[in-house]
Amino acid sequence: MELATNEAYEKMLDHIFAKIQRGRSGRGERMITVTPEVMHDRRQTVILNYRSVAESMNREPAHLARFIFKESGKPGIIDGERLVISGIIGEEELAKLLQLYHREFIKCPVCGGIDTKIVAEKRFRFLVCEICGAKSPVRKI
Repeated sequence: MELATNEAYEKMLDHIFAKIQRGRSGRGERMITVTPEVMHDRRQTVILNYRSVAESMNREPAHLARFIFKESGKPGIIDGERLVISGIIGEEELAKLLQLYHREFIKCPVCGGIDTKIVAEKRFRFLVCEICGAKSPVRKI
């Protein structure tokens, strides 16, 4: 009787682990697909749908803006739904900045999932994955 119980238990565990693996791979393969609408006005670059870009990444608009300002070396402001950057940033350069932000502050380095959040503990910032529970340090901007 004990042998039959062990076999049933092992089959149940195999079934559960198979479901967990499928769930992880499905979540990690999702992508963020909001394309920024860029307009160049005199000596400024304006991202018209900036707030929706930040929300699609599930990040604070101010955090993403600080990253863009620091990495591009250009100052700017958040103006309602728009981000106004002093100076010209090409669409290709902006795409590279957003990819870098995604790699560094969104994508989990352990499982590759994008369901993450940035948590501050004392003086440090961590990227906490809601899929696998990994906690990785990230730099402060």
